[in-house]
Amino acid sequence: MDHQVSQSTSWVRLAAITGLASILCYFAAAFVPLPDMLARLLVFAFGPLLCVAYLGLYRYMSVDSDGPVLQLACLFGIIAGVLVTIMLVVQVGNNMVWSDRLAEADSDTAKEAIQAAGRAVNRVQYLMDVVWDLFICVSTILLGIVLWSHPRFGKIWGGIGLMAGFVLLVLNLHSFPYPPAEAGSVDLGPLVALWMLGVFVRLLLLIRKGG
Repeated sequence: MDHQVSQSTSWVRLAAITGLASILCYFAAAFVPLPDMLARLLVFAFGPLLCVAYLGLYRYMSVDSDGPVLQLACLFGIIAGVLVTIMLVVQVGNNMVWSDRLAEADSDTAKEAIQAAGRAVNRVQYLMDVVWDLFICVSTILLGIVLWSHPRFGKIWGGIGLMAGFVLLVLNLHSFPYPPAEAGSVDLGPLVALWMLGVFVRLLLLIRKGG
């Protein structure tokens, strides 16, 4: 029994640490000027860390409220982690190749052709961004429902997640086939990320207090 408790505690601690690391990678890569290699490392680490975080989050939440809503929330969160990794690898790789081709172009006509081709290829990345948003929005909405009735989170945590996920989902559907930011709308992705950061911080505090 003690071994099971210890194992569960280790999983929850891992969820909190990897969850915090994933969100910090997201903000650092998006808003902090960094050397290219370090920026790519942070970008590519975001999704895998998020997958581990959701797996550990399930181990913690399932003690009080195991059921299909929690299971689907974490499943969609793990899938979202895979999807965002695919999207980011495609995005970064395309931009690197595009930049190299522009540098090699020897005429304005060649540069215009490369830019036109790059914009066309980039449409795929934008659509993959929408797919990632759909899965993380559904995961956030479902997790908000779970947190709403969770004894150590409650209505405030649950309500913020539920509302943020729902509004971001509506914005994505409204601006499709473009992500909200590309359509001139409001991008609530950072708000969802801040909410997730808060969830993982609270999770770490709870596990340190033995809760």
